[in-house]
Amino acid sequence: MDENRSITGDGPSMAAQDPSAGLDQIRGFLKSKDDTSRFVGLALLKSVLDTQAQLREDVVQVNSLWESISPKFLDRLLRATKNDHVTADEAKNMIDIAVGVLHTFAIILPEESREDKRFIGRIDPLVNCLVQRLVQRPLLYTRD
Repeated sequence: MDENRSITGDGPSMAAQDPSAGLDQIRGFLKSKDDTSRFVGLALLKSVLDTQAQLREDVVQVNSLWESISPKFLDRLLRATKNDHVTADEAKNMIDIAVGVLHTFAIILPEESREDKRFIGRIDPLVNCLVQRLVQRPLLYTRD
């Protein structure tokens, strides 16, 4: 996607006009009650954090963005499994984005935020998710 286009592709992005407007748009997606919007917000957030080093160093913005993410939504993404409504690929994508966001914030959040229940509380769901992946995935290497 052209970084100067809006998310919908129909004009200049708010981020191209004002970077803080783009972050506000991401916060809006993250705070939405709609899971699809929240997922879009996480994907955009991950992309922005991966590409904008100056943002990763802005403690106020990082904390604000982290506070915009619903911990319960992250936990649900980490528990995603194939079912009647979700394909195996969709479940994998849900888990991947949740793990990626947690990984990024584990690196960039200030220490006091990493020690907060909002972050620490994601450890059990993350470990459970990773254990399930190991159980479901055949061993790639075997000992002789």
